[in-house]
Amino acid sequence: MVVYGQSPQVRPAFGPPEQDTASQPASPQPKPAPVFPLKSEPASVKKSTDTSKEALVCDKLSTRLREESDGTNSREVTARFRILTDAGVKAMAVLTFTYTASSQQMEFGYVRVIKPDGSVVVTPDYNIQDLPAEVSRDAPMYSDVHEKHVAVKGLGVGDTLEYKVTQRTIKPDIPGQFWYEYSFESESIVLDEQLDLDIPADKSVRVTSADVQPTVTTSAGRKLYHWASANRARPDPDAPAKSDKNWKPSVQVTTFDNWQQVGAWYAALQKESLAVTPAIQAKAAALTKGATNDEQKVGAIFNDVALHIHYVGLEFGIGRYQPHPADDVLSNEYGDCKDKHTLLAAMLKAVGIDAWPAIISSDRPFDPSTPSPAQFDHVITVVPMAGKLLWMDSTEEVAPVGVLAEGLRDKRVLVIPTDKPAYLETTPADLPLPRSFRVEVNGSLSEQGQFSGSISETANGDVGMIFRSAFRQVPPAQWNELVQRIASSETFGGETSNPQVGEVEQIDQPFHFSFNYTREKYFQWDDSYAAHWIGPPMPLFGNELIPGAKEEKPADDPELGATGETVFRSTLQLPFGWLMAPPKDMTPPRNMDLIRDWAEYHSTYSFLDGVFIVERRLMIKKTKIPLEDWEAWLSFRKSLTEDEITQILVGPGKPKGKHRW
Repeated sequence: MVVYGQSPQVRPAFGPPEQDTASQPASPQPKPAPVFPLKSEPASVKKSTDTSKEALVCDKLSTRLREESDGTNSREVTARFRILTDAGVKAMAVLTFTYTASSQQMEFGYVRVIKPDGSVVVTPDYNIQDLPAEVSRDAPMYSDVHEKHVAVKGLGVGDTLEYKVTQRTIKPDIPGQFWYEYSFESESIVLDEQLDLDIPADKSVRVTSADVQPTVTTSAGRKLYHWASANRARPDPDAPAKSDKNWKPSVQVTTFDNWQQVGAWYAALQKESLAVTPAIQAKAAALTKGATNDEQKVGAIFNDVALHIHYVGLEFGIGRYQPHPADDVLSNEYGDCKDKHTLLAAMLKAVGIDAWPAIISSDRPFDPSTPSPAQFDHVITVVPMAGKLLWMDSTEEVAPVGVLAEGLRDKRVLVIPTDKPAYLETTPADLPLPRSFRVEVNGSLSEQGQFSGSISETANGDVGMIFRSAFRQVPPAQWNELVQRIASSETFGGETSNPQVGEVEQIDQPFHFSFNYTREKYFQWDDSYAAHWIGPPMPLFGNELIPGAKEEKPADDPELGATGETVFRSTLQLPFGWLMAPPKDMTPPRNMDLIRDWAEYHSTYSFLDGVFIVERRLMIKKTKIPLEDWEAWLSFRKSLTEDEITQILVGPGKPKGKHRW
């Protein structure tokens, strides 16, 4: 996979699209990038495997990148694929190459198909269409990312597809600076993969290699790096898991000397966009009218930006790094992550509160040794308050002040203050307040097996945000349909009605909704028997260990998510005169108590006057489990699962035998 600052995305037709560092971080499961014949067998080559059953095989994949001192560059990608099945034809029938129209040009040397008899079918220029990228269609004023779609002519099974494409960056994002990332293929079959980097010899450039090491030569004032690799076997699905905590791209290149330089660059980019205009001042004043302290002011402004400025999912660097002016974002009422931060910071500035950008990656490990914008794909906000840092992400829309989504917690970020150099910080590993999720079910069971009752759900934290976001995206007229889907996902198999939903936009409060619920034949009801096996009407926790299922031990500490408590409680009224087995003592199932350092599980059962009451409570005490406790965690989950599938036998009068009363 190739990722680099001023370049666009290039999407080889097999596998997910390649990503530009300007828009995406490199993934721990990298994709290919382009090739010339191997001069020797590199150390990174995996042993060959039978490729006859592959959809396609990449024989050659080569990238040649030339960087200039002013930040412009050119990248030449050459590729050759053997098409082995119809699936391979479908995968390569349309090639897609992404670029930024305002700063880049794309040239096609050739796209051609070589038939088994040696004849050549050349794809004509009119088969190449230039279209705005889908992400740009969502916000045409905010991005000029384009895609070249190439409909490959004459491609069939048994053919060889070759293409050569060159991308030129004629207007660098940062004059005099460049950065680049590349990861050699590890998932698909690539028999020959090479990377050539050509940079000015007199320019300060940091080049690091994580696995494949380059050969380096100097000639005519240029420094030339050459890497060679191959991936001739798919990963072994039975191999032990590998840790990705210290994952790095195969190659990283940057002209930044330190993180302070990266921060200074972004601070300069956003400076003019933070201007407090009369419109910004008026809006901030209206939102904070009546607020008596900074906490209330921050909350009022943040809630408005989060909820009412539509988030456009253009990741950090898509099309441009510079945020739009805060006044424009306010007027347009939409923006990407950096735009929403800029508006939030400008309005806070208007009421005398300082707010800083923090750039972060949502899905890759951070490498502090390589200062580069390539490591980030998102911008969040930090407010220094009362000697602490208050973290906010207005793009989440329904996240309260101080709450970061799970993927942004416990992550290294670059914080860029207004009054001192940028520095590296770590986001909170947990929520500012313990999360909670409570489901209460109250109902009755008829002699015909119909369950009738109500279900009430209240949640904050991650679950609360999921629920709130779902209800916010659906009009009230369709809320019952949404509630039905939620009930089904929670293993309630009946019908919902009459949903009652709390205030969707009160994001600083737990989210609550309730609904009526009926089920004609409750649980495993069978009319051919007088007695019936039933279980308590409640959801599952999601930590179940299915009997017989195999789970591989991970390489890193298992994640448990935010600390807090989940409580499920059900009250089920049986028909008059009905009893519960066992017949001798009429006692309910035994209570359970599991207590570990990282989690607790408790369940209680009672049966009194025909009412079956069950409460199950799962408490997460740590966000991660030490890896050495893996077997204890499996045992914990097994016991929890066994308790969850508890069933009781109920029926009228005194029981006379199994399923007979």
